[in-house]
Amino acid sequence: MYGVNSQSLEKQLIDRYGPLMSQPQLAEFLDRSLKGLRFAMCHPKDEKTRLLKEAATRVGRRVYYPAGAVARIVLGEHAEMEGVADD
Repeated sequence: MYGVNSQSLEKQLIDRYGPLMSQPQLAEFLDRSLKGLRFAMCHPKDEKTRLLKEAATRVGRRVYYPAGAVARIVLGEHAEMEGVADD
């Protein structure tokens, strides 16, 4: 993705979905079915899926994904997240 960095993608995600993305919103963004996303999160086979699962935040029974973390993971900038404490 030329000219796209995690900050610009994060802004686009926040403008479209808000600061926290629900599972249906994440599935839409990743162009996956909701069932496929849920299965992948239960049985992560690659690093990006594992990182998305770790970034998930539960609010009651619902699961949300911070837009900033999604942007960094999708663009492969997750290495910068290593050692950063959750706020």
